[in-house]
Amino acid sequence: MYYLSELEHKFLTMSLRPKIRQNPVPEELRGWNWNFPPLKPYYDLKLPMWLICSNYCDTGRDVYLSMIEKVKGEENYFIKVGRELHKAVTQAIRKSKNLEFDEKPDFEFEVSKLAWNYTIAACKSCYLRQRSEQPYASEEDVILTSIPFLVEHRMNGELLGCSGLISVDCYDYLHNIVFDLKFSSQGDFRLYTTGYALVLESLYEIPVDIGCVVYVSKINDTISISKDIHYIDANLRSLWIETRDKKAEIVFNEKKPGIGNCNPNCIFKSYCL
Repeated sequence: MYYLSELEHKFLTMSLRPKIRQNPVPEELRGWNWNFPPLKPYYDLKLPMWLICSNYCDTGRDVYLSMIEKVKGEENYFIKVGRELHKAVTQAIRKSKNLEFDEKPDFEFEVSKLAWNYTIAACKSCYLRQRSEQPYASEEDVILTSIPFLVEHRMNGELLGCSGLISVDCYDYLHNIVFDLKFSSQGDFRLYTTGYALVLESLYEIPVDIGCVVYVSKINDTISISKDIHYIDANLRSLWIETRDKKAEIVFNEKKPGIGNCNPNCIFKSYCL
């Protein structure tokens, strides 16, 4: 699921990385400068990453409902499938790291079963190839280099005004890419990878410049996967900071925003009708 194709690798090495070297991220927008403006949170509040990055509500009414009125929201089909999809991919990678390629877990949704099979097959193929190319390497070395994914990595985002518990879908530590997995065929979710990159930088003080949103959907009886590989540049970082502070202001002032253009998939939709 998180392996790049040959074409995607070419785009990364021949196009994206050279552009990054020519136009580096300003130092003040690196996560390790969390204690200085503009990264330093304006309000002493902690917002969940998903609430900062979600763009379901253009007025921020969802922020008020969640943080002030403590509304839980109503799970819809996409939320349920998305949760199980994440579980399938995460478990498949963890099983692969233990060289357990033959398990066949039962999932409710067909796309999760397809994602499991796809991920297991990709991990096994890469492991066997690496094993054959490095016959004298230790088992640990082969696994770490053939399946270089840190999945569902728990992080504390409080330095940047986020909640204390953040889970990044995947971090490829060999290629320094942060991934976000979505059960969708389209949409703009680059704020998620931006937020994860900033938190990683704030905690580990390493630059994270590449993000990738993985779109997964089911077409007929097969799985469809597409990737949005992008530079987490100054514009995205500034937009994330602006969005965080704007939504934190809603919570600080406790003023209920009006109803905007409701997204049909918003979990708070019934509270605005």
